[in-house]
Amino acid sequence: MGKLHYLTRVLSGVRFDKLNNVLEKIKEKSGQSKIYSFFDILVCAAKYGAGYYDYLMFGFYNMNGKQRDTYLTRVRNKKVIDLMNDPAYSDEFDDKLRFNQRFARYLGRKTLNGETATPEQFTDFIAGQEAIFAKINHGDCGRGVNKLYVRDYDSPAAMLQYIQENQLVVLEHVLPQHPDMARLHPSSVNTMRILTDLVDGQVHIAYISVKMGRGDGVCDNSGQGGVLCRVDPDTGKIISPATDDYFNVYDKHPDTGIPFVGYQLPMVPQAIDLAKQAAREIPQVGHVGWDIAITPDGPAIIEGNDFPGTDLCQLAPFYPEKHGLWPYYKNLLKI
Repeated sequence: MGKLHYLTRVLSGVRFDKLNNVLEKIKEKSGQSKIYSFFDILVCAAKYGAGYYDYLMFGFYNMNGKQRDTYLTRVRNKKVIDLMNDPAYSDEFDDKLRFNQRFARYLGRKTLNGETATPEQFTDFIAGQEAIFAKINHGDCGRGVNKLYVRDYDSPAAMLQYIQENQLVVLEHVLPQHPDMARLHPSSVNTMRILTDLVDGQVHIAYISVKMGRGDGVCDNSGQGGVLCRVDPDTGKIISPATDDYFNVYDKHPDTGIPFVGYQLPMVPQAIDLAKQAAREIPQVGHVGWDIAITPDGPAIIEGNDFPGTDLCQLAPFYPEKHGLWPYYKNLLKI
């Protein structure tokens, strides 16, 4: 009955322009007719709780039923979050001002509440800084992230006025990057997404991805044009080509030319340790995706995501073995 309800909800909520774009992309990648893909998507929605973006992102068009059944689809992901995360604590992550205060010792940088800052506090905050990051408080997918250069404003008061008028109230110093992270793409703060699961007092690592910016972008998020790869947690090396939100695949970074597979990321064990420490701070939220930058002095948390989604970990180019994360969660949570 639950699957039937979900299928009905999917059909009633379909954006047909987006669905048509997905069907076009599936046809381009697989040669399947759009009609065949449409009905196969309905089958996957009923059997595996997969949405049409799941079908495309994971490459269901090129899998059998046994392989499809290993994927953490949108419905299954919601089940995991319902089991592991108490919604009463979601503001500890979704409210960035609150997060920066709660996790201050993990951030490796100074932060300031631009909403309540006095001109004197703000002047002290930007002293000696070439630029700062200014963000909206409840942005996601890299939206509302701005890098503001001090030289572009007549005075600290003028800069603070701009920040407050545009509600860019989450203020942070810019972190220096470890050279091996900066080499991938110098103008963005490139991060590792480390997914932790706190179960029975033990912290487990579900996956690690690395996110990198593109062009002149200051944000590494794929929603803002960035690319991402799968990382081996044991070696800290990139083990897949990159992809983006448009399902393009890259063997090398399209701007810097750095080959991806085999690239050694720095300080991965230290980043894992930091994520495991942070994962114990709010045990009521056991399933968290941590975005972690690597500075020359060590890892620093950028943010935590209590609804980390399934796209960063199961994209088709990441798993040529066609085996997703659902068995991991079935075993971990005894589903």
